[in-house]
Amino acid sequence: MRALSAYKKYAYYFYKYGSLNKLNNYLLNQREYKSHVINMRSLPYKITVDPGNVCNLRCPGCHTGILHKERIKPQFLTLENYKIILKNFEQHALSIALYNWGEPFMNKEMFSIIDYTRSKKIGSTIHSNFNVFDKTMAEESVKSGLTHIYLSIDGSTQEAYSQYRVKGNIDNVIDNIKIMVETRKRLKSHFPILTWKFLVFEHNKHEVEDARRMAKSLGLDSFEVFNAVPKLTDIYDLAEQNRNDLNFIPGQYDCRSLWSSIYVNPNGAVLPCSLAFRPEESFGNLLENSLEEVWNNKNYTSARKMFVDPTYEDVPLPCKGCTYSIGKSCHKIINNKLPIKSQV
Repeated sequence: MRALSAYKKYAYYFYKYGSLNKLNNYLLNQREYKSHVINMRSLPYKITVDPGNVCNLRCPGCHTGILHKERIKPQFLTLENYKIILKNFEQHALSIALYNWGEPFMNKEMFSIIDYTRSKKIGSTIHSNFNVFDKTMAEESVKSGLTHIYLSIDGSTQEAYSQYRVKGNIDNVIDNIKIMVETRKRLKSHFPILTWKFLVFEHNKHEVEDARRMAKSLGLDSFEVFNAVPKLTDIYDLAEQNRNDLNFIPGQYDCRSLWSSIYVNPNGAVLPCSLAFRPEESFGNLLENSLEEVWNNKNYTSARKMFVDPTYEDVPLPCKGCTYSIGKSCHKIINNKLPIKSQV
């Protein structure tokens, strides 16, 4: 059953930031996806803008954490550049995911970015390891209008937690949660919604229920569990695994991301899916071109076309390296790890 807090969040988005134009764009996008339209009139409604591909932890499942030599150059998003990027989404976005390949709260302009997002009548969500936080940031989280924080905490003890969240300190995280909950209560706000996000590995699966109880006792709004992999999820490695899997049935899924989603790096580079992170995987740049120009450029139309024409071969990376490259979508790869959600 979907966590109640998620319904509260989306109801808030529609109440606070909804418009007829945003609804029409969403409905048109659904129709164009089902019809496999290559040159789209609708714009993406799932929008991720990374505030910085820089992190304080060294998680082995993240290319930022392992300092992958092929990753896009580490940098922080500036408010000035964010204003240029956000202008492309102002008329059709309900919310912006302000995270991707780093720790958002390390960006010194983070709360100005969130506040600017709210000023454009758009909600915001952050995923954070919550090791970099303090009382001032807690107040700014409320005052800036931040809608939702997912707290990435994979354990109830330091021993289990730190096996994946390398360099993280769970006691520090718990202290920061208490600060955030107390601040939200003191300022009489329901927001930001706070969700404990637990990635399950062999080394920490025995602590899931303890963590769930901790989340409830701390006053968090929800607790979500995701199955995880201990090493970097590389789109090309996953394609190779499926290629060698005799039980894998090719052509079962389309990559919905190519129709509905967009991922923007701090330098403006546009990536087609959440597994892309190399410079050569960029489909364009929103600091150089408009969304309309990028959204239907040769990279995007060629990638979509492979799901319409099985013989089409002029497909850009990373889609060309995705599972079998034709009809073996990133959508399936990403959704192999389905969440198990529950309300605290």
